[in-house]
Amino acid sequence: MRFHAATSGVFAILGFCLVSVSSYGDAAKVSDIAYVYPAGGKRGTVIEVTVGGQFLAKMNRGLVSGDGVKATVTGYTKPLSGKRFQEFRESIAEHRKEKKDSMQSMTGDNQAMDIPSILQEDGATEEEIKLFYIMQKQRNDPKRQDNNQLVEQVTLKVEIAPDAAPGPRTLRLFGNNGISNPLSFFIGDFSEERKPPPTEAPPATPPAIQLPVVLNGQIMPGQSDRYLFHATKGERLVFVAQARDLIPYLADAVPGWFQAVLTVFDSKGNELASAQSARFSPDPVLDFTVKESGDYLLEIRDTLHRGREDFVYRITAGRIPFVTGIFPLGGKSGSETTVEVSGWNLKPSSLKVPSGEGIHTLPQLAHGFATSDVSFAHDTTPEIFAVEPDNDPSHAAMVKIPSTVNGRIESNGDADVFAVNCKKGTPLVFEVFARRLDSPLDSFLRITDTTGKQLAYCDDKEDPGAGLLTHHADARIDFDPPSDGLVYVQIGDAQRQGGADFSYRLRIDRPRPDFELRVVPSGITGAPGTSSPVTVYALRKDGFTGDIHFSAATKGFVISGGCIPAGCDSVNATLTFPDTPTGKIEPVEITGTAEISGSEVTRKVVPADDMLQAFFYHHLVPTSQILAYSMPEQPAKKPIRVAQGTAKITSNTPGHATVLLPPTFPKDGMKAELKNSPDGIWIEGLTPSADGIQIAFRADPKKVKPGSRGNLLVELSTAKLESKGDKKEMKHWSMGLLPAIPFQLAAE
Repeated sequence: MRFHAATSGVFAILGFCLVSVSSYGDAAKVSDIAYVYPAGGKRGTVIEVTVGGQFLAKMNRGLVSGDGVKATVTGYTKPLSGKRFQEFRESIAEHRKEKKDSMQSMTGDNQAMDIPSILQEDGATEEEIKLFYIMQKQRNDPKRQDNNQLVEQVTLKVEIAPDAAPGPRTLRLFGNNGISNPLSFFIGDFSEERKPPPTEAPPATPPAIQLPVVLNGQIMPGQSDRYLFHATKGERLVFVAQARDLIPYLADAVPGWFQAVLTVFDSKGNELASAQSARFSPDPVLDFTVKESGDYLLEIRDTLHRGREDFVYRITAGRIPFVTGIFPLGGKSGSETTVEVSGWNLKPSSLKVPSGEGIHTLPQLAHGFATSDVSFAHDTTPEIFAVEPDNDPSHAAMVKIPSTVNGRIESNGDADVFAVNCKKGTPLVFEVFARRLDSPLDSFLRITDTTGKQLAYCDDKEDPGAGLLTHHADARIDFDPPSDGLVYVQIGDAQRQGGADFSYRLRIDRPRPDFELRVVPSGITGAPGTSSPVTVYALRKDGFTGDIHFSAATKGFVISGGCIPAGCDSVNATLTFPDTPTGKIEPVEITGTAEISGSEVTRKVVPADDMLQAFFYHHLVPTSQILAYSMPEQPAKKPIRVAQGTAKITSNTPGHATVLLPPTFPKDGMKAELKNSPDGIWIEGLTPSADGIQIAFRADPKKVKPGSRGNLLVELSTAKLESKGDKKEMKHWSMGLLPAIPFQLAAE
């Protein structure tokens, strides 16, 4: 639940290698869900959930990740067409004109005309009449803007089993239009309340709630939601909002998320406490100690008074445990770590974290808490602890290489200093893990020599594989010692803040080249035997620049173009579905391998989705699984294959790829078109061959450097002359995307 549910990277900070950001195909026809409301439910209940988005008409099933939750589609609505809406308005205007005299004696509002009866006479259904009123209300609201991304709705019956595991899930829709993107859905144990739909009039008085509770709502333009609750003197109440946590990025909003504000008022309307963030997280957390028993009001609104259907929130409210920090933030792989837990409504406590690898959340702090995203890191280096006093070189502890130092910036202006013996020509890495582990520390690193001369400094270092951070606040220095000898490394808070929760892990190590991988999208749709486009991104670490090969580890699926070339950070590829139709959603595992220091290193590819923020910024937002949906309504395609090999292009000669076609495929009128092609490469022509066609590729050496490598995505289409009455017309249709074709611009 807190503080983030996924990780992201901004496309702009990835070094692209002959790959385009946009996706292949007509993205406008891909089913996209913009919001889920309510975005969760209590175990052992059955709830109705509304999913809003676009191109949802053919979505007939719901899917919630994990076990114990069943989602069944019960309805679909879309707004009236502009033409139909205008017809209804004109009919009403005509009746108004005919009954002008009688209308003068009435109060004057449209309801006096019995508009439903008028529209029924024009053949309108009950659903159309309902939609007419909704559209009329929206168009009469000067604060609302039309948004086609939200206009369609699917309703789901969601059945949550009593033994369903609590915590974050994802929800998708799928059907004849493929598989949608995922959005967050939460399972919990507290009672749930929900506001009326935005199409209904708001209640005259705030609804009364009984704590603890989870509140669900949608904020419309200029709206604020209020709830009445009773509290007892001395209680420490926690109000935890989820807004950005539910929908991390809004494509057409600035800032690119619902920026919620929580406020508590007394019964006379006096403001007692307010919050519009939780340290570095945009979602607010309000800590409220009750001074007098009585009735209070909780309010939530957008800080800029914006709103629409996808401004969805969940508020967990009550005298509920809330974790503000743990120490240490990590431990050594292969050993158990005892961790101190601090926060609100907690008894002095600690927990034992079993051995693991990498960064993960602690499930022990998810059930029954208002927090669930407490992060913990495991590493292989020896673990040591900072010991006060250590705030100047005279008290600096000597640190061996490699080591991970666990410490705290305990007070405002505090800093910790450590001594490290360096050797010229032996690079070192000084890297802080704090903000990425939910610590409020905004770290800086400073390296000085024994005379106090500054040798290196870093405040913020952006990490494309980090969490949904609006401020990448972890420092890192890649240090090349200018000489043998002692240096001092100082860590502190750039804002001169500090406290018990300002914990850090400082990695002092030699470079360890490594990589992580992301694949977009996380939901892949295709007919049996066809190829669908994917983009694979490399997050390279500690100077690793070599080739990375990746392949599908799931039986029946094939990756083509499975290599991110040395020095590149991404590549377009294709995933080919099995020839046999299944009509099922299948998890697909993709693994990547690379040779590092003479050893083969294997990493799982993490699925992600491309989300647009504030009209411009693209983010990779990972999710739990790569899901492939083989559409049962689509017949298996006749296999089209590409002969193995690389199309080697020079400045004077074309590169070739041989496409193997079934004997019955017509070759006359066939065309080939590059999709997301690198600038400077084009198709020169097609030549029929005995078993298919040969595609010739050309490159402009002024735009594509010699030695460049990557993949080419090609769509085949064909045409046939057909008779329509006395006329003959050329009919064109797509034969699908070919498996990705590797290319190399070779030297002469």
